[in-house]
Parts: sequence; C-alpha cells; structure tokens
Amino acid sequence: MEHPIRVPPGWLQRAWLLLLAFLITLYCGAASAQAFDRQAENARYRQWLEDFRSDLQRLRQSPDPANADIDRLFANTVAPGSRGTQLVKTLAAAPGDSTSGEIHYVGFQRVFLAALADAVVAGDGGDYPETQAKYQQHVLRVRYMHVDGGGRLESYFNDPEVFKPYRLPAPGTLERDAYPFLLFEEHEGKLRLGGVSKEFWDLVRFMDALQYA
Repeated sequence: MEHPIRVPPGWLQRAWLLLLAFLITLYCGAASAQAFDRQAENARYRQWLEDFRSDLQRLRQSPDPANADIDRLFANTVAPGSRGTQLVKTLAAAPGDSTSGEIHYVGFQRVFLAALADAVVAGDGGDYPETQAKYQQHVLRVRYMHVDGGGRLESYFNDPEVFKPYRLPAPGTLERDAYPFLLFEEHEGKLRLGGVSKEFWDLVRFMDALQYA
C-alpha cells in the first residue's frame, strides 16, 4: 500500500519565497546590465573628451587663461560651479612643457589629457554621495575608468599602499581605494565633468613622475 507524501507545514511557502527572491535578483541583475551599456558609455565619453579638448584649446588661446570664465568657456563639458571647474583652473595654472639638456618633459596638462585619452569606461559606480552643500546642485554619476598605460602602470596598481586592492567594484557600488573614477553629470543627453577622484588624480601624478624616473 502506497503512503501519501507528507509535505512539512510551511515548506511550500518557503520554497515559493526562495523562488521569488531568485527571480527578483535575476531581474535586477538583467536590468542593471541593460541600464549600463559599456559600448554606448564609451562612445559618449569619447565625444565628451573631444569636446573637452576643444574647450581647453579655446582656454589656451584666450587673452588671460588664469582669469578666464571657466563656467562659460566649458559650459558644454564641465558642470558649472563643480569640482570640475576647479580642476580646469588647476590645469590652466600648471607649468607647461619644459626642456632640460636634451630631455623634453611634457607639462602636467598634457599628461592629464593623455590619461583621459588612454582611459575607457570600465563600470558604473552609482550616484556620487556628495556631502558638501555647495556641490549638491549637481547629480554626479561615478564612472570607473580603466587606464592601460602600456604596461608601465602595473607597479602602481599593485601597490598595497595605493589600492586596497586594485579591483573593479560591483555594478552600482562606490568603493574608495579600489579603482580610478571620474564624476559625470547628464546634461541634455551629453556628459559634463563634475569631478576627478583622488584615485584618478594620483594616477596622473604618477604618470607625470615617470618622466623624471
């Protein structure tokens, strides 16, 4: 005589809850992957970089670059009143190219542009949690940037005092001391720079120092 299979009380409900949780996780993962299109983001980044270079050229050709209206000149590429504005002022004031004997050294602005040109968008770190009130007028998105450097940056990426350790964080997650990133604002379908992370800035400084090693 066959005995009926007895299901423990609540087991079926728990099974449905587990299945529901799995389906929600699967859906969220798919939505996140669909929301971040790396190819499209890199195309937008390349267009921003081209426009940013043009704005820097206009700044260099202005009568008084040190006192120029950065927010006006960079209205399409830099979020006005942001840390990006201060960055451009720093670049404008940085020493240019120099020569010592037969050795030619590239100025910091050109090193920074070289880093931007070598960079590709590697991942999304979510909205930047701004804590300073004067910068909260802009909603900035974290974009993790991979800089190859032709293999010359490996020692820097592997330095445990700099990156702890060097890794690309999970999608939508901001982590410090993990990966270089830039901050961008969405403006009329295009990108505007809102800031440069310490992780990216220190990488550029390292690249600059390689010239003198």
